Amino acid sequence: MSILPPRRPLLQLTFLLPSCTLPIHCTPHRHDSSARRTTKRLRPKQDKAAIPSHREARDHIVFNPPSSAPSPYHTPPIFLPPNDPRRRLLAQAHAHANPYQDPERRLPPPVRKPYEKSYSLDEAQIAELQRLRAEDPFKWTRAKLAEKFGCSEFFVGMAAPATKERMDWSKQLLENTKARWGRRRLNAREDRTKRREVWARDE
Repeated sequence: MSILPPRRPLLQLTFLLPSCTLPIHCTPHRHDSSARRTTKRLRPKQDKAAIPSHREARDHIVFNPPSSAPSPYHTPPIFLPPNDPRRRLLAQAHAHANPYQDPERRLPPPVRKPYEKSYSLDEAQIAELQRLRAEDPFKWTRAKLAEKFGCSEFFVGMAAPATKERMDWSKQLLENTKARWGRRRLNAREDRTKRREVWARDE
């Protein structure tokens, strides 16, 4: 039995080749799937009425509320005519805004027991306060002295400031606490310090 060679090459007989070997023609398509295009499409356009004009003086107020049902609580009185009935509704709303303005109504109970502070300490009391503070600053703290003499801690700090020993102890306690901080807390405190410096420079 003799085998005859094919008259055409096998590469031209594509119906005999498997489908995986056939060339695939890919046409690129561009879609709005990027973050920049999506953000641009979702960004609302500013109304022309809210954009200040360069030709007119900017000494007026532009009131451009969102498209919603009209409400007398959202419209400032300056934009209402003198005989508008919404002015009466606004006055009634402000009258009922704070129900505790009526003296006949009972106030809610206080969070803590009311007390009166004494802001007029005589010289003898101030001298006693300074003596206790200098005698044992660790025992007689500002809070305890304020409670004993019935004044504020701010006044105690002005009348009898902490001694150098107490301040050094507080600084050492703070340093020991910082030594146990991790990298995350240290970075957070450094960022807080930088933000305060920027606030001080009004930037």
